[in-house]
Amino acid sequence: MPPVDRRAGQPPDRGDLRHDLRPAAAAHPGGAVAGGLPPVSRTAVQFGAGNIGRGFLAQLFHESGLEVVFVEVAPGLVEALNRERAYTIRIVGPGAREVRITGVRAVDGRDSEAVAQELAACQIACTAVGAAALPRIVPNLARGLLLRHARSAPPLNILICENLHGADAHVRSLVEAHLPAAEAQAILTRTGFVQAVVSRMVPLQESRPEEPLSLRVEAYKRLPVDAAAVAGQLPPIAGVEPVAGFQAHVERKLYTHNCAHAALGYLGWLRGVDCAHLALEEPVVRETLDAVLAETGTALIARHGFDPQEHRAHVADLLTRFANAELGDTCFRLARDPLRKLAPDDRLVGAARLCESQGIVPAAVARVIGAALRFDSPEDPSAVALQRRLREEGLDRVLEDVCGIDPGEPLGRAVKAAWTSW
Repeated sequence: MPPVDRRAGQPPDRGDLRHDLRPAAAAHPGGAVAGGLPPVSRTAVQFGAGNIGRGFLAQLFHESGLEVVFVEVAPGLVEALNRERAYTIRIVGPGAREVRITGVRAVDGRDSEAVAQELAACQIACTAVGAAALPRIVPNLARGLLLRHARSAPPLNILICENLHGADAHVRSLVEAHLPAAEAQAILTRTGFVQAVVSRMVPLQESRPEEPLSLRVEAYKRLPVDAAAVAGQLPPIAGVEPVAGFQAHVERKLYTHNCAHAALGYLGWLRGVDCAHLALEEPVVRETLDAVLAETGTALIARHGFDPQEHRAHVADLLTRFANAELGDTCFRLARDPLRKLAPDDRLVGAARLCESQGIVPAAVARVIGAALRFDSPEDPSAVALQRRLREEGLDRVLEDVCGIDPGEPLGRAVKAAWTSW
């Protein structure tokens, strides 16, 4: 099938919806719309055709009988998806198999009208674009929601699969700012901004020119979502698990999975180990990692009431997944961007504060924070910037400005001792 080419050669439409957009299609009585379009179709609109969008979320939608429509701005990806209309996910390690994702297509994210038409007719939408790119997709979201509103289509839920605290409220506020004031509340009350916890591990991919769309992933495919944020009803989607008390699951992901991954990356890097699964076999790394998980696990159980036996099983499963050599994950990938990962409410300092709030001394977490401050890969701009700040400003200033840690408080003293020891 030839590539889809909408408005070829035309510049992107980046108009402010509050001033210049009114939908061209008017709703017909009984739910039909101008041009004979149905209110909804069996499609899932996936913003982002990267590792998570293509390597995880599209699989869930495909296995649920939905046609996946990617919204992507990389021309090569858009062209390849529309040319091939299918690709292969290779599940490696336990449960190894190949999953063929068929019947997919893509629209260029710069074609605002095409994106709006897809959103106006879909059953579910989803984002996996990275926190920094969210403001760039919001005009298209708003345009599609406005067109959907004009067609009297059912409520739309947008699964927000971003590694950003409060991503649901963030996206909602951005969308609201792009909607005409007269329609904003009516549209927002019929839109679910549903945060999700993504735990499938999709490592850096090797280039395969003969199969540019294929991906290597692990088998894990559960996607907990915030049940309280759903507007109307979610369509049945494989792997999607609406859960109550969603914040507990967000914190468990951040302070168990993300925290442990970061610990493995920084500790493995300092030991000179390239592969994450090999770092897990290093006695010093494993001992510290187990201590970190014990500290955060005790704190999570105390704060949120997780069943201790269930949480231990969760941690054991996580460590088994970390040990999957077939993923080929690297300590560099787990450690990169230390400035973000050392932020006050992120996976390391946030984990330490969680422990402190429950009366637990975060001794092992402090050791990992000290290790993170030693991450000095010249290939990571964030690490280069961190090491420059340490040289020019000193450790105490970095602790205050980057981590939100007072150098004289107990956590600050523990981190400084760890930094010196590494």
